[in-house]
Order: sequence, then C-alpha cells, then structure tokens
Amino acid sequence: MDGSDRAECLPGTRVAIIQLIMDWALDLTSTQNIFWVHGLAGIGKSTLSTTIANRCRDQGRLGAFVFFSRDVAERSNPATVIRTLAYQIGLFNTRAGEAIATAIETFPDVYLSSLSVQFQKLIVEPLASATDKQTLVLVIDALDECGTAKKRELLLEVLVENLTQLPPSIRILITSRSEHDICSVFGQRPQFLEQKFDIASGVNTNDISSYLRHRMERVRSKTKGLSLGNQWPNEDDIRRLTERASGLFVWAATASDFIDGYDPRKRMDIVLKGGVASEAEDTLDVLYRTALESAENWDDEDFVADFISVVGLVLVAQHPLSTTAIDLLLCTGRPCAYTISHLGCVLQQTPTVRPLHPSFADFLTTRSRCGRDIWFFDRIPCKLNLAILCLRRLNKVLCRNICNMTLSVDLEDETLAEDVKYASVFWIEHVCAIKDKIMSVILDLDIFLNQHLLHWLEAMSILRKSRDAIGLLDKLLIWMTSECPSFGILIELVNDACRLSRTYAASIEEHPLLVYFSALPFAPVTSAIYQMYHDVDTFPTIAGGYQQSWTPQLLVMAGHEGFVRSVAFSPDGNRVVSGSDDHTLRVWDARTGAQIFTPFRGHQGLVYAVAFSPDGILIISGSGDGIIRVWDARTGAEVLPLLRGHEREVWTVAFSPNGSRIASGSGDKTIRIWDIISGAEVLPALRGHENSVRSVAFCPDGTRVVSCSDDHTIRIWDANSGEEVLAPLRGHNDVVRSIALSSDGTRIVSGSNDQTIRIWDALSGVQLLPPLQGHSKAIQSVAFSPDGLRIASGSSDHTIRIWNANSGAKALLVLTRHSASVKSVSFSPDGVWITSGSSDKTVRVWHTGASDANLPTAPGHNDVVRTIAFSPDGTRVVTGSNDKTIRVWDARSCAEVVPAMKGHEGMILSVAFSPNGSQIVSGSEDTTVRVWDARSGKEVLAPLRGHHDLVRSVAFSPDGRKIVSGSRDRSIRVWDVGSGTEAIPPVNEYFVRSVAFSPDGTRIMSGSCRNGKTHNVWDVKGSRLSRSSTSDNFSRRNIDVVQDRWIVDFSDNRTISFLPYMIDVDICLATNGKSIAIGTPGGRVFVQHFPPALFTSSESRVIEGRGRLIARRS
Repeated sequence: MDGSDRAECLPGTRVAIIQLIMDWALDLTSTQNIFWVHGLAGIGKSTLSTTIANRCRDQGRLGAFVFFSRDVAERSNPATVIRTLAYQIGLFNTRAGEAIATAIETFPDVYLSSLSVQFQKLIVEPLASATDKQTLVLVIDALDECGTAKKRELLLEVLVENLTQLPPSIRILITSRSEHDICSVFGQRPQFLEQKFDIASGVNTNDISSYLRHRMERVRSKTKGLSLGNQWPNEDDIRRLTERASGLFVWAATASDFIDGYDPRKRMDIVLKGGVASEAEDTLDVLYRTALESAENWDDEDFVADFISVVGLVLVAQHPLSTTAIDLLLCTGRPCAYTISHLGCVLQQTPTVRPLHPSFADFLTTRSRCGRDIWFFDRIPCKLNLAILCLRRLNKVLCRNICNMTLSVDLEDETLAEDVKYASVFWIEHVCAIKDKIMSVILDLDIFLNQHLLHWLEAMSILRKSRDAIGLLDKLLIWMTSECPSFGILIELVNDACRLSRTYAASIEEHPLLVYFSALPFAPVTSAIYQMYHDVDTFPTIAGGYQQSWTPQLLVMAGHEGFVRSVAFSPDGNRVVSGSDDHTLRVWDARTGAQIFTPFRGHQGLVYAVAFSPDGILIISGSGDGIIRVWDARTGAEVLPLLRGHEREVWTVAFSPNGSRIASGSGDKTIRIWDIISGAEVLPALRGHENSVRSVAFCPDGTRVVSCSDDHTIRIWDANSGEEVLAPLRGHNDVVRSIALSSDGTRIVSGSNDQTIRIWDALSGVQLLPPLQGHSKAIQSVAFSPDGLRIASGSSDHTIRIWNANSGAKALLVLTRHSASVKSVSFSPDGVWITSGSSDKTVRVWHTGASDANLPTAPGHNDVVRTIAFSPDGTRVVTGSNDKTIRVWDARSCAEVVPAMKGHEGMILSVAFSPNGSQIVSGSEDTTVRVWDARSGKEVLAPLRGHHDLVRSVAFSPDGRKIVSGSRDRSIRVWDVGSGTEAIPPVNEYFVRSVAFSPDGTRIMSGSCRNGKTHNVWDVKGSRLSRSSTSDNFSRRNIDVVQDRWIVDFSDNRTISFLPYMIDVDICLATNGKSIAIGTPGGRVFVQHFPPALFTSSESRVIEGRGRLIARRS
C-alpha cells in the first residue's frame, strides 16, 4: 500500500489527539496496546492516521501502515489483511522480517490458512522473536471499509482474540467509523484505549477553520491575476464556511476543491448561498448538490449520458479502474477523463477513478439525498450494465493462447490487460446480481458461453485464479438455474464447465493451455462442452472417448507420497483431512481440491487414523509410532503434549460427540480414553479384545464406545466405567476392520476381511439384516450417511459401494475410479458427498447421487494392466494384466476386437505383436511364454517352457521367426516360432527386465538389475549368443509420459500434453507414431491420438534456455 499521496494534518491542527496518541505509542509501560479512534465519515480519521504513521516512521517506530478502501477490492478484503500487515512489518523491521521469512519457508502455504493461523504464524510469533526495548506501532486505518460487516466478522474476532498476545512493546492504532459490528466487538475492552471524535467540540471547529484558511491562502496565491486581495476571504467568510462544514473535514476539503476553480470568488458565493443544513449528512448533501450543479450543463444530453455511464461504472466496480480500463470497457468514443475532469471536486482521476470520499457514493445511491433523477444511481441496473460491458469486452478480446504461451515452458510473468483482468475476475459477480431484465444479458452470455468459455478458464489460469473459477461457476450455475431455467443448453454448458474446472483443477492450474490439451480431451465425449469446443485437428483425442458422461468423481487430490490410510470431512463440510504412509496429515479444500496448509509433520510412523473435533477446531491423528497427536485445525500447530500410552501402533482415533474426550485403539489390543484438555487418560485401558483394535467410535450420546478387532469381534463399552455392556458381537469370520454408528445411535455397521458388511442393533447386539455382499476383497472402511439411510464401504477391490441401510439390497452405487485399495471413506455432513483415501496415494471426492455405469463401455481388465503394445500398423493394441488375461483393442474406438486370451496361470508381464501383426507373444508370472493368433485369440503353439521364474519381457525378431524372452531366473532365451523349441542355448544375466531385437535382427539388447540398471548388447551368431562390443543404438520411444506427468515428444523435446491426476502415473505405455496407448493400475486401457499439427504448433514450441527439467520415468 502506497501512502505517499495521503494528506497529513496541517501544523497546528489535531494537536491534542496527536499528542495523546504519540505519548501512548511511545510508552512501554502502558498495558493498553490498542488505541481505537472512531467517529462519523469525513471527520479526518484517515488524515490523522497518516500523520501518526509518518511521525512513527520518522522515529523508526512504524511497523506497518495498512489502510482500507471499499472501492478497491484488494484493499477491502478481510482475507488479505494479515498478509499485508506481515509484509509491511517485514519491510519496516529487519528482525521481524527475518522471522516472517522463516515462517513462510517452513509453512509455505500459510497464505491459504485461516486468518487465525496467519496471524499466529506471520504476526504473533515473528514479533515475539523481534521484541525490542522500544515500541513498534502498527497503524490500521478505515477498518469499516474492510468488507461488509458479515465478511469482516471473522477478522474482528481474530483481532480481538490475538492482539493481546502481542508483546507489550507492540502498539496498534485502529481508526474506523462507529459501525455497530465494530463497536460491539471493540467497545469496553480493558486492553483498548477508545477515543470517539466529537465533531461539535470547539477544538474540532478551530481545526476546520485553520484548514480552510490554509486552503484559501493557496487558492489566493494561485490566482494573483484575479486580484482577490489579501482580505479575501474575510474572517466572516471563513466563519460561515466553518459553520457549514458542521464538523466534517470532508466537507471542508470538498468545498475547498470546488472553490479552487476558474473564478474562486464566484464559487465561494455559490457555496455560501447554498441551503442551510443542520445535520452533518445534510451538510454534505448540500455541498455535493452544489458541486454537481456547477459541473456542467445538465441539459447537454451527451454530458449526461457520459456522466451516467462513467459514474455508474465507478460506483459498482469491484475495485477502482484506471481511465484507460474504463474507456476500453465503455467504448463510448469520448475519453472518460474528459467527463471526470468536470467532476474533479468529487471524483479522483489518478491513478484510478473513485469517489474522493465514500459519502459521495452514498449520496448518489440514495434517491432522497441526491435530489435529481439524473444524479441517482440504482446499483442493480448499474451492475447489469457492467455485467454486459464485461461480457462484451471478453467476447471481443479473449482467444486461445492470448499470451502466446507454449506447453514446453512453465508460466512465468504472463498477465492480462487491466480491463480484461477485471472483466475475467468479476463478470460472474455482476451477472449474478441481476434479478430482472435477464434477457438483456442473455445474448452476450450466449456468445460468451458458446465461444469463449474455455478461453476464460485459460485467462483465469494466467491470473493464477483457476481454483477461484470453480466457485464462480458454481455460483453462475445456481443463478442460471434460478433466473433463466428455460435456457437448458447454456445451463448444460455451465454445468460442464463446473465439472471440467473441478475435475481437472490441478491440470488447469499447472498451465493455462492444459485447458485445451489435457482437460478437454478427457471430458465426456457426449458433453456439451466437448461437442462445442473439441477439434480433432487441433487437440489430442481419446479413442472412443475417455468417458461418455460425467462420473460421480468430482475431485482428485494428489500430494501424498504414500498410501492414504484415513480421511474425514470437517463438520462444516468445507475441508477434508487425510493421513498417509508418508507420515503426514494434509488438509484440503473440499470444494476446489486445493491443499490448504503445508503437510502436518511430526509422526515418525505411518498415519493410520485422523478425525476432526465436533467444532472443527482440532484434528487428532494416530500413527504407527504408537502416538496420538492433537493439532489446531486452523494453524497446524500441535496443541497438546504427545498422548503416549499405547505400546504398539495406533490404528484408530475418534472424538466424543461433545469433543471433550478421545478414544483410541491399538495393536496392543487396548482401547484408551483421553481427556482433550489435559491429555491424560480418564480410564484404565479397556481390555478384552484378543488382537489388534482396528476401529473405535462413540455413540451419539457419548455414553458408550464401540470397537472392532482382528479377533473377529465387535465390543461395546461403557464410556464412563470402561466395562463391557454386551457380550462380544460375533458373526464375521475374519478381521473386522471398520465400524460406524448411525446418527441416532441405534445401529452399528461393520466391515470385514471376510468381504461382508453387517448391520447390528446397538442395544441388543442382534444382526438386523443378512450380510451385505458384493465386494470381492476385504472391506477396509464403512460409514453411515448422516440421515442413516445409506452406508458407504471402501474395499481392497478398489471400489466404493453405497448401500441401502434399511433393505440390505444390492449396492445402490459402485464407484470405480481408484486404482488401488480404498482404505477409508467418509460422508460429508449433508450426505451429498463422499471422500475416500486409497493406496493409490490420492484423496477423492464423489457425488453420491450419480451413476458410475458409463465407463468403460467394454468389460476390460479387472486388475492392473502390466504391459501394452501396438500392432505394427498401429490399428490395434494388445494388453496383459494381473487378471491373467490378454486383450486386444481397436486403436480408433478402444473397443475389444478379440475374445480375451486365457491360459496363463499367473499375471501377464509382457506382450508383443509379430512384425506382420498376425501373432501375439506373451510372458507370464507362471514362467511360460505363449504365442497366440492375433485374430482369433487362440494359442498357436504349446506353451514355451524353459524359464524357472517369471518371464519379464518378450519380443519378436524383425522377420517374425524368433522370439526372445528374459526372466527373473537370470536367463535370456531365444525360441523358434515354427517349432516352439529353443533356437539358441540360453545365456545367463542378472534379473532380466527387458529384451529386444535390433532392427536388423543380428543383436539383442537386454536390460537387467545389476548395480542399478545395466544394458547389454548380444550378437546373435549362428547357434549362440555372445556379448557384443557394439554400443547401444536401439531406439527408444519418442513420446513418453515423464515423472511429473508431462507428455513429451523427445524427438525435439516438445511438451504436447499432460496426464490428468485422475490417472495413476504408475502406468504402462506404448507408442506408435503420434499415438500413445496407456494401461492403468485400475485395469483401464485408453489410446490417445495427437494431431500432426501439434508437433509443429507454436503452442508446443521449445524456447531456448527456458524449458523445464524433464526426467523420464524409470
């Protein structure tokens, strides 16, 4: 914030209060470290705060000077206050700046944290380490202009709760209007010194008189040619002006600006002859009316039209704009600066256009005050007009790659022009303010949605606001559904944009051009947004479409470096916490998928369990290190000493309904109950289980605790005495991994390694329904919906299932996107969403009311795809899987074209087509090599046996007559395709991972695990293999997916796309020309085709010296 253009109090004015504040500011002994000055608008509070700030700066005591303005979004946003304070403190105070920099280094995502966390990490802790023997003064001016009362509610709460934590040497001066919400929070607090301006005091009157004399002397000195004389204005004039000011400095300043015109004497007469006003507000109104009357000829239609368009925009803009930006939005032909020059006493022109005082905006938007219809501005029509202006500007200038970027270079300093930036960020806010005359905006909205929707997502990514676009689109969808429900196609486009921006948020955030080259190709091929915007000659295409319609999966949160063991929603549903094998907890925004904090670190073992407290303020975690930790959910700080007592890993933790206690279960077979205040155990350990306790939960009234165990039982305990209240619940015949209670406490649901889910009466222990069956592997997690009508289960079979809790019928919904075991599931508080954590290292959010039956169209593999290869002509793809099958797919439609090839007794580790495409060879865990007819799927030879361990790699010779295979048995073998016998005696090598023939068939290259990785080349000489002295010149695939998901053409290092986070990066990959085939750990196979134009496009061009570091996957 640049305060260099802010006026100070004139010498000799405000003497008493300035002295009072400065004495307080420099006094280390005062126990009141906050000075609050408040009063009416226009009495000179900002001038006073500027004076104090400058004096403190001169004495080396200024820590920060923050001033708000309702006309500037960046200066009226409560969310940015703490960061701005910290930034300025760091500039003004070296020691504090170093402490703040250290805090940011250790907590880089602090800007995403709550205000309380920010204040603690960026203000309280750094200032505590930078205290000195002299005071440091923080000045906060115009707090009332920091958002609305509702928006600043949390900020006020944080200030009141945390300001007193600052060292005694820190002094805070706050000025504001006497707004009700601020008075309610600040009033009558012992740590606050309060001073209310008395505009009727003699001191205030004398200060205004002094100010007027000073201003009139300046006017007189500027207009010597008019011979005003030393007696102008006379003392009576000053007295009358002072009386008319009614104690308001803003009136005195505005009147002085008005008088300072072409003929000051005439203008003063106009002011002095104005109507008499007795109240402060009336005084301003008379002055504003006088200033406007004198501005121009109000019978001039052109001036009136420009006045309405310019001032209407200025009044409702979310933040002030420059004259250049206003002109580009308005397109009136006449520069707005010309209109504004006639309103110089009420509008500021540079650097941005805004009312000189907020009271002028109040005057213009209150019909009873402004007096004339042409001066009255109804904000709603003004917002409608600005919405249209924004849309028209965007429709005119937005285009693909507006900043001439390339996928091969990360975003650096690209930005957009001021007018385009404003329109991009705020058009939805203005549209959603429209409540009538909807049709006036629909035409421009139609053009925008049909032509520039993706261009806008690109623009938001350029502005680093792509996550903000998610919430804005949600807001627009609600508005359109409510206000213009008949425009179904437009609503469908917006709904698609909501899903696209949310599902591919991480990709779009990574690079603006990935809107087109990653997100759009993976959108449903039947969606309106795909049909409208996808161009097969420009953008990548997924054969047959990656999906036919939107799935229930809303978000994929990637970041953990190990299995995600536990997830939970916050009580308000806005956050998700996850615990992982990487020893960390992470907190995510449940709406956008953004990681809110840096990871919570402290555990020395796998984090098996996490939970929010009922009020959302705390998070608890249990770990393989045997320790329970309690974290502040707003700061990430630990708030209790480590809870020690368990002798083995802590598998589960839970809060009591009132948040006063914690229950934990461990591998030491015990359950322990802890006090949340002291961290002490409140009962002796609950003993009875004969093996690890996997899950615990309190009943809704907090009187009982339910647990389950590896001993196959469920037990119910009295939470106050620790006694069992029922005999163990028996029925599962394997480990019971998870239990949950219905919200009314009458039912218990349990999930087990026996692949069943059981529902029990919580009072009697009787099973209420037959076991729920459908999962094909162990049940890892179960949860009741808040209304008790549904049950969610997560399983090692990679799926989540939703069940009717009352009927026990077949699963209502099966969610199938995870590529590994689903370790944890949790419902949102409203029951609409589910979050899940998985061994695929991701956290996902799902909508529970959708169907997941649209992907893929063919049955496909039901386990990890291990190997994949194109046919020589590129028309087919062959895959092998852990499910022991080999499948062949059409490369254009991705439909299966051959019946699944079955015969191997172990997972398939390698497949390859023969050079003419007629045969397929496969190598398996079962130690055999098999050869298949590529058209019929039938075996054409008996299994080739000889290896003694799994066959890791197979390949045909260029003439198709031989097959080479490499095995973990350390041998390379060459087979005759005609006879099925070994053509050459085997050679021994370390564990062989890959084999391939040279293009001329005279050599074989092998890759083995020896000292990391070793490549050897072998000569095929007659009847034997011998180590070759020829260097490795075997070709590698040109297109590859590198470690950080970029898809790169290595022939010239062009980046051409990005693999979305919904797809596990642990893939198998094959290439053919400008196409890649990918097999996923979840069993999915898809083929992506890249248009030839992309390989020469400027959008993938390489810029010398600016490319990102690229590392191929191992």
